[in-house]
Amino acid sequence: MTHKSWVPIVAGLMIAGCSSASDPSANPADQAVSQSSLHFLKPDSGAPGFISDTVQFYAVAGQDRSVSLYYADSTPFMTFDVGPKSLALSTGDSVLITVAIADSSELIVGFQPSGLTFVNGHPALLTLSFAHAKNGLSDSTESRLSLWRQEQPGQQWHKVSSVPNPSMQTVTGKVGGFTVYATAY
Repeated sequence: MTHKSWVPIVAGLMIAGCSSASDPSANPADQAVSQSSLHFLKPDSGAPGFISDTVQFYAVAGQDRSVSLYYADSTPFMTFDVGPKSLALSTGDSVLITVAIADSSELIVGFQPSGLTFVNGHPALLTLSFAHAKNGLSDSTESRLSLWRQEQPGQQWHKVSSVPNPSMQTVTGKVGGFTVYATAY
């Protein structure tokens, strides 16, 4: 699945309207840059493929829920956590969430259903691994890694509030709504 195949999904997100949790103008400190300004992580040569490029789960209001995408060697590539207060639904109501590799060459992940946003102050957490995407990263580069989101193909990428963990080879960030996400510096 390519990044371009997510165009209808992301376009739907924009048409449906985003809450302040995912609206770039809502955060004055939001850093936005063109795609050519970023260095996206790419799979190492010889990196294992993914067990599956898509995973689905039900997020349930009032419950912690989590889902992961794995490499063929069982290393987690992506973990997505939805907290008990993240959904603006009645307790016990649920929504089916789909996470897919939107572009395997730049390790971009995309989310459905389009238009879904999380309760302000209770974002979901996204963790992306760079265990199989090091590409000779230096220690200083690892510490500069961040999650980035793009609302529509061709638009600028926006830095997500995130923290790299070089010892775990991951970057974790707060997700306010659904679009596509990647790790870059």
